[in-house]
Amino acid sequence: MAERVRRVLTVTGVVVVVAGIAVVWATSASSAPGYRTATAGPASVTATLDTTGTIQAVDQATVSFPVSGQVASVGVTAGQQVTTGQTLARLDTTALSSQLASAQSTLATAQARLAADQSGQGTAAGTGRVTPALYRTAGTSGSGGSGDLKAAQDAVIEAQQQVDKDLAAVSAALTAQQKACQPVVNPDPKQPPSQDTVDSCTAAIQQTQDAQQATSTDEQKLADAENALSAMLAKAASTPQSTSPGTQAAPSQTPKSGTGSRSSTGSSAQGSSPGSSPGTKTSTPASAQQLAADQAAIDAANAQVAVAQQNLAAATMVSPIDGTIGQVGLTAGQASSGGRIVVLGHGAVQVSTAVSDSQAGQVKPGQRVLVTPDGSGTPITGSVTAIGLLASTTSSGSPSYPVTISLPPGTELHQGATAAVSIVTGSAEAAVTVPTSAVRLLGNSAGVTVLSGQQTEVRRVTVGVVGPAVTEIKTGLNAGEQVVLADLSQPLPTANTNTRGLVGGGARPGGQGGNPGGGPPAGAAGGR
Repeated sequence: MAERVRRVLTVTGVVVVVAGIAVVWATSASSAPGYRTATAGPASVTATLDTTGTIQAVDQATVSFPVSGQVASVGVTAGQQVTTGQTLARLDTTALSSQLASAQSTLATAQARLAADQSGQGTAAGTGRVTPALYRTAGTSGSGGSGDLKAAQDAVIEAQQQVDKDLAAVSAALTAQQKACQPVVNPDPKQPPSQDTVDSCTAAIQQTQDAQQATSTDEQKLADAENALSAMLAKAASTPQSTSPGTQAAPSQTPKSGTGSRSSTGSSAQGSSPGSSPGTKTSTPASAQQLAADQAAIDAANAQVAVAQQNLAAATMVSPIDGTIGQVGLTAGQASSGGRIVVLGHGAVQVSTAVSDSQAGQVKPGQRVLVTPDGSGTPITGSVTAIGLLASTTSSGSPSYPVTISLPPGTELHQGATAAVSIVTGSAEAAVTVPTSAVRLLGNSAGVTVLSGQQTEVRRVTVGVVGPAVTEIKTGLNAGEQVVLADLSQPLPTANTNTRGLVGGGARPGGQGGNPGGGPPAGAAGGR
């Protein structure tokens, strides 16, 4: 008890510096013993994507459109002086915007399908509306049945997500392998490949094999998760369920692979609640294979959205350096393929870095970047000028995309030195914010635990900009309400604790659908 009292009394306040503004979060033990809380209120929020980069001197830059399209305008001529980030040319974005809208629509449909199959909803024939299914989900009878079924469904979805990531890593590794091994497989008779080239090819082959092995392991985990869920559904289908008077119990069967269950609704069941009125029938939720297929469709649609966003962002060509236009190889109305603009620099400096495939969609040309060279405590403000569309493979086998950051002219830095890079992906003057550690994720939904008097309530919220310390809350919470940072009566989390929370750096979960998850966070979850 003495230790618990000390833990409560030592937390009196947290000072968080967000976007240069000191924000004081009043955190304390609440009137309900055992909770550490914070008060929701206004603050400035900045989301950054943090990585490291290499400093490079630039004498000239050859710029071209990484996507195909029709050139809409060219804003420079040979001999003209340009500055870093200045627009050089633009593509007609009509087709690119249409592609992005189509990809986003496909993603929304795939997400709705997964949500419907998870919760047991169906689509009313001919209406296109999602309507609640009139059945009791298998496994809901008795203690813990619903939670076990939800956990099994989540295990299948998470396993499928990992397999999809593995397959993307294998594809990127194969591309990198082909590029690295091309001089070895088809050597130049006049110049045999060097030992460094052979070593690079060997390393690329090993990375591909490692990625394939990881995929095989995770595919087995997916199969195990599907089998566990299928066994649970089969057991529930073979176990008689008690029904209320007048309830008609229809035979249940485990759905076949790739087929989600749908409810059968008679005319007498219209307007009635499941399991309580005559005419209600029982069924089983979607099969394990259907949930996996739904998640695979979401992952594929997410990848298409990321590509479409990058293509749209790449429709604006900007100068990566200060300098003079040396050559203009583009004309309005022509196709972008093969056209380029050459900028002759004056000792400009740029930083090269890379972001993962999951982060690439957050990075766009023109974003502000804080670059802090090693050994210096003063950041230099630059901007993103280019994002590569061809992925390379990291040492872990994951795909990454190159990012070029331009720094102001006259910046004297050492060639080849490393620097800390913080790309500003979002900012807001938010009316309602909470510490990021108070927000928790479950799938695509977010929630906070609100303390009112002696009672706690898990409330679903919509988040906006997510910073490393503070998160913007758009809906679901009012300024002045108390949110729980930690339940001090719970044991501290360990390395094996399965916790989920928001991660600073631009993650933007939606705020609709699903239970954000159980009770208040554990003792070490709060206190940012």
